[in-house]
Amino acid sequence: MAMSERATYARDGFCVVRGAVPPSRILALRRAVERVQASVPDLPPPLLERLTFERDLPAEKRGGATAAAVGDAIFILGDPPAFDPIFLTLLGEAGILAAMQEALGARAVVAHFMNVTIKHPGFGRAIGWHRDFPNRYACPESSRFLRAMLCLDGMTEAGGATAFFPGSHRIGDAEARALFATGRAAPPAPGAAVLACCEPGDLVLIHPKVLHGGGINSAATPRRNIVLQAGDAAAPLLSRPEQETVAGLRMTAPDIQRLTPP
Repeated sequence: MAMSERATYARDGFCVVRGAVPPSRILALRRAVERVQASVPDLPPPLLERLTFERDLPAEKRGGATAAAVGDAIFILGDPPAFDPIFLTLLGEAGILAAMQEALGARAVVAHFMNVTIKHPGFGRAIGWHRDFPNRYACPESSRFLRAMLCLDGMTEAGGATAFFPGSHRIGDAEARALFATGRAAPPAPGAAVLACCEPGDLVLIHPKVLHGGGINSAATPRRNIVLQAGDAAAPLLSRPEQETVAGLRMTAPDIQRLTPP
C-alpha cells in the first residue's frame, strides 16, 4: 500500500490498491466461483444454507427481473472456503494482508468473515447507502476493522460499481451507532458520490464508517467481488458469526496451513 493510497484511505474512507493480487490467482478464483454456481442443483443442504439467491430477494432492487428469470443466480456466496479451499489462501495473500495492516495501523490482523458478492449481468441488484459499523453480523465493540473487496471482474459504472461518500467516515463510533439505530442512511448530496472503478485484481479498502452503496449491473458482464472483513486483533468480535470458516483466524500462513485440506 503506497503512501498516496494510505493518505486517500485516511481522507476519504476508502481507496483502491491496484494489482493487489496477480492475474493467475484471480483467474483461479473466478473459476472457483463459477464451479459453485454450476453446482447449485447438486449441493447438500449445509452448503445451500450458505447461499443467498437473487430469486429470494425483492425484485425492485434488480430492476424488476422476476424470480423465474434469475433462476439459481447467487447474490451472496457465503463462507466460500467451505466450498473451495482456494478462498482460504487469501488470508495469506501478501498484497491483501499488507494493505490491511497499513490501513488499520496494526500488525496482528484477524479475519471476521468472507463472502463473494455477485451482481449478475443485466439484473445484479442495487445495494442501498449504508455503513458497515455497526452491523448485526460480525462486529467488534469499536470500529477497528475494515472490509476489503477483491475485484474478480473489475467494476464499472454500468456494472454497478460501488460508490462512496468521501469523508463520511469522520464521525465517532457513538454517532455511528445512533445513526444505525434509526435504520436509515441519508444518501450524499447530488454529485458528492465517487465511484470506485477498478480492474480485476484490484483491492478496494472500505472504512467501516464510510457511506457506500451501488447501482444495478446493467452491463453484459458479471461484477463479482470477494468481500473480506478483518480487524485489529486487539479488538475482537463481540460474538463469532455462525458458518464462517475464517472467523477468528489470524491472517498468517500457519492458520491457513492448518485448515487447508491436503
